[in-house]
Amino acid sequence: MLGQIRIEFIFSVVIFCIILFFVVSQLNILFSAIITDSESDISKVIATNALTILLEDRGDPPNWQTNPENTKRVGLATEPFVLSKQKVNELNKNCSLLDNYNLKSYFLTIHNSTGQILSCGHNILDPPAAIVIRYAFVDNGVGNVTIKVW
Repeated sequence: MLGQIRIEFIFSVVIFCIILFFVVSQLNILFSAIITDSESDISKVIATNALTILLEDRGDPPNWQTNPENTKRVGLATEPFVLSKQKVNELNKNCSLLDNYNLKSYFLTIHNSTGQILSCGHNILDPPAAIVIRYAFVDNGVGNVTIKVW
């Protein structure tokens, strides 16, 4: 009888291995979803911070639009949520000023009542990781500012 294994033992080991494999694969799926959610949250925080600075800050220096080469920080506001048309036009001509905002791939647009007045970045076909929309006064009317981040 030495060296013989009962069929019940083999059957229980196989069932245990199947259950263990199933639990491990489910944990892997759970953790990959958590990682994807955290990456999306990080993208949303970066986009929200960039948009908040653009809409509430005058920039550094406050009159950066007169000399864009010396710009440390772009801000479009004359006061919080009231945008300067001159700053918007200057940013539209020189979108590379947004490179200091640590945005990898982004698409920033500003619309007023007559249409789009600013478009910076690249609109990629893939679904964005985060979209942030804020409203501000532009040209004595309400406009919307949208940033998409990938």
